[in-house]
Amino acid sequence: MCLSTVYELGTDGSQRMLAEYVRDLRVTGDAVTLTDIMGKEIRVSSSLQRIDLVKNTILIAGLREKTGKPEHPVKKYEMVREIFNSCSNNQMRDVFITEIETDDVDQPVQEFLTGTEVHYEKQDNRHGVVIFDINTDGLMQRITFTELD
Repeated sequence: MCLSTVYELGTDGSQRMLAEYVRDLRVTGDAVTLTDIMGKEIRVSSSLQRIDLVKNTILIAGLREKTGKPEHPVKKYEMVREIFNSCSNNQMRDVFITEIETDDVDQPVQEFLTGTEVHYEKQDNRHGVVIFDINTDGLMQRITFTELD
């Protein structure tokens, strides 16, 4: 498996590490979204400069100096995904916990909304917690986002 380290290239030629163990890089307009091996996403306003496949490094040039603040501030969340076990006499759940950065909690949930019959409910808690209760073809899941400081 080839994973990369991403560096931001400064105007003076200096390099500042942004992310390690990056498995996916997506460019949309003037934004680059990096996803590491644990699924954590980082989105920055920048442009892709160089990919070195031998050294597993990626250089991006920041546009933050030109644009000021990012257009959409990215928030950091703890994401807890619970998969309810449908086997009789087994009350255990599969639980996956990760930290992600996103400006829209609906976006990471989309990958779990697959199947022929999909239903979900979204609850916004006044304490900054967002809960998705999902039923995909009878598989019950709950994904909870808690904003981190």
